[in-house]
Amino acid sequence: MTSEPVARLAAKSAAEFSNEEFLLVGGIKPDVAIGSAVAAASYAVYDARLLASGTIGPEAALGRVEISLYPRSLQIEGLNRMEIATGRRQRGAGRRLIQALAATAPDFQLAIHDIRPAALDFWIALGCTFQPRSEGREGCYTLPAGLRSPSPDRHARVEEMLRA
Repeated sequence: MTSEPVARLAAKSAAEFSNEEFLLVGGIKPDVAIGSAVAAASYAVYDARLLASGTIGPEAALGRVEISLYPRSLQIEGLNRMEIATGRRQRGAGRRLIQALAATAPDFQLAIHDIRPAALDFWIALGCTFQPRSEGREGCYTLPAGLRSPSPDRHARVEEMLRA
């Protein structure tokens, strides 16, 4: 298990998030009002390192995610659903994707919506905290301090605020 800092996902727009490990392509679902506080979005997830090396097609595809995000700032609020391709499971891609999403969320906390019983072991291994609800469970994953990238300098924080 790696302990190097996790790079937050940079949003080029609501249609694309990326860092050196992942490329998420998709966008906000069309039936969601952009002015709402949180919007649902769906993305195909690709291995950015394989894409950079020239690998295209199914070999570079990791799976799909559905997330909740704040449309104005493009900060990620939570994870609604995650599917990792069968051949890519048990290799750390899901864990690193969750960490990258949490690195992009305010306060490094990612809400996990609708946890399926079959995935409980995965979430427990990550250190997710749970809250029961009538139709299943919800959780919260907080990126450990040791995996957080060093704070950006003041100039970078000002630029980020101006973009929001």
